[in-house]
Amino acid sequence: FHTPGGAYGAAAAKAENVPACGPRDPYVLAGVLWKSKAGGWYLLAAGSRKTASIRATGGVDGVARSSLLTVPAEQGAQAQLKGTLKDGRSLRGLR
Repeated sequence: FHTPGGAYGAAAAKAENVPACGPRDPYVLAGVLWKSKAGGWYLLAAGSRKTASIRATGGVDGVARSSLLTVPAEQGAQAQLKGTLKDGRSLRGLR
């Protein structure tokens, strides 16, 4: 995750020895908590281009009918992410 104009980025998720984001399974979904300059916290999530929707549940609740999700959150909140691809298949968030 890299904010516009920010000097540094942060790893949003990491997976080893799994097909996610590779040639056998090129679809991925991940999210981060982000604090705005104004002090508000948000869950930002993004899926692959073929992601049709994203749902956040748990510590943060929200839904987007696209491959991008932005939801107000509390500092330290933890959410589970689930996406749906345009062909109807489910996609789970990487951790």
